[in-house]
Amino acid sequence: MQSNRKVILYLAESLDGFIAERDGSTAWLSKLNASAADSAYQDFYASIDTVLMGRKTYQRALSLAGSYPYQDKESYVFSTTLHDTDDPTTVVTGNVQEFVRQLKRKPGKDIWLVGGADIFTDLLQDDLIDELIITVAPVLLGDGISLVASNLTDVPLTLTHTRQLDQLVQLTYRVEAAH
Repeated sequence: MQSNRKVILYLAESLDGFIAERDGSTAWLSKLNASAADSAYQDFYASIDTVLMGRKTYQRALSLAGSYPYQDKESYVFSTTLHDTDDPTTVVTGNVQEFVRQLKRKPGKDIWLVGGADIFTDLLQDDLIDELIITVAPVLLGDGISLVASNLTDVPLTLTHTRQLDQLVQLTYRVEAAH
């Protein structure tokens, strides 16, 4: 039986399309009065049981939170250099796309791709991302880390939902199969 688990990229970005400053900092997010966005995040977090991320996102999450912030979720970190962690995560060193295909077939809740522009781009190009939930913050960074790697080709999206969260706007897109 085929599972209906979705892989969802859920994140915040600046109005000019950056998910972090050049040094990886997301301090600009904490400066916003975002109680409605925080509540929306809690609802989203309850709807997933698995998190996926790249090594850099994993290490940034550890440094920001002081400890692994997704202890209650099944967690996978994709890396070719990291081989083990002290946290309840599984390091995946093999084919990311095949791993995600298999994960989507298993029973469970939806899957959150926390971050990693290269991983996101690769999964998107292989039709393995089902939905994007992007919360746009009212800030212009001018420079920083982009949502996607530069080698992304056209990917058709369909806007399925918009929601105002105080001064932020949350946009939900369904990813249309490119092939």
